[in-house]
Amino acid sequence: MSQLLPFKLGAECYALELTEVQEVVENQTIHALPGVAETIVGAISFHGRIVPVIDLPLLLGFPANSRAERIIVLTDEHGPVAFTVDQLQRIISLDLVHSGLSQSESEEDCIRGVLNRDGKMISLLDLEQLQLLFVQLCSDNGG
Repeated sequence: MSQLLPFKLGAECYALELTEVQEVVENQTIHALPGVAETIVGAISFHGRIVPVIDLPLLLGFPANSRAERIIVLTDEHGPVAFTVDQLQRIISLDLVHSGLSQSESEEDCIRGVLNRDGKMISLLDLEQLQLLFVQLCSDNGG
């Protein structure tokens, strides 16, 4: 049984496995970092560590606009890094093997798969592919 943390990016719903999430923080001061890629909003002080904050909607190709003050800090295995998201939803538990998760066709896609939960489509993010996309965007932008 897996637990997922769903969240909205615009009108679309995405999710991370809860094992990939260290903490969700709100109303955290984000400090600007001059000369970094556009997808990096800045950095936060998180339990005595400096953690870069990535504008996840912008990284995934959504138009740039204001973001909610919710930040998902990933576990050390995937970080230190944090993502801004628009709206958190309730944690859901399900068996990913028997959930009807449709696998992504593209190996370069940042989506591990899509599942239909009560008539609502939820895209499960692939953090390894997101990290590769982020590194590529940073090198393309000289960041």
